Amino acid sequence: MNLDWEGLIVGFESRSALITHFLDRETGDVVQCVAEREPERHRELTASPRFLALPRDHGERGIGEMRLFLAELEDAELRARLESTLSAAEPAIAFRDSLRQDAREETRYFQFKHRRARERAQEWLASVGIPLPRSEEPVKAPRDFQRRS
Repeated sequence: MNLDWEGLIVGFESRSALITHFLDRETGDVVQCVAEREPERHRELTASPRFLALPRDHGERGIGEMRLFLAELEDAELRARLESTLSAAEPAIAFRDSLRQDAREETRYFQFKHRRARERAQEWLASVGIPLPRSEEPVKAPRDFQRRS
């Protein structure tokens, strides 16, 4: 099976309550379905042993992952500023708005989120008995970035 890593990562990063992402056990493709628009197709995908619905995120990862990212930050001032956003009424929005002030760290955050989504996908695949072929294991990018002087 040739796994659709891009589709898996999109599915694992999705916060949509409307879209269900399904893994096709035979092809490795990831298909999306909106139950409200295609109720019959959604029922068929859900009932089929060929398709597995990817787990949904109900917001529990958001702040947890922001905290994990903060633990990787070297810049104490930025870390404190971002940490203060976690108590805002809309922490994800406040976090992102504050992070936009530092393009380098914003890029690192998106790389971090991508890496975490792939790790969650790998854990989920293992939990449902889908082995990862050796050739599909990702090469993990270093987490350290050298600062310019």
